[in-house]
Amino acid sequence: MASFDSHVGDIGTEFIACFQTLDCNDKVVALDISTATSIILCFKKPDSSIVEQTAAFTVVPCGTGDGTDGKASYITVGGDLDVAGTWRLAGKVILPGGITFRSNEEPFTVRIPICS
Repeated sequence: MASFDSHVGDIGTEFIACFQTLDCNDKVVALDISTATSIILCFKKPDSSIVEQTAAFTVVPCGTGDGTDGKASYITVGGDLDVAGTWRLAGKVILPGGITFRSNEEPFTVRIPICS
């Protein structure tokens, strides 16, 4: 997840969801999502409305590009970041057989830009 503030109207900002699971030793590890049939990133706006966007495997330098690292991302286009305030991001992946996993929810801030 981004450690910076986004701004209303930003285009090209990459948001990343990390899918994780536990291994046999109860260690948190990346969930291999390379066989996913559906990957969605859900953006919850400050007014609690939710927008779902189709995500893709995260590519270099942030990911392997094949889903084995458990990372999926969405890159904003015009009109996506349309309201200032605190947003929340979560991901949902569906694997073969209907197996469904969700990422942790992460908050992020969208600010009104000083420079228009």
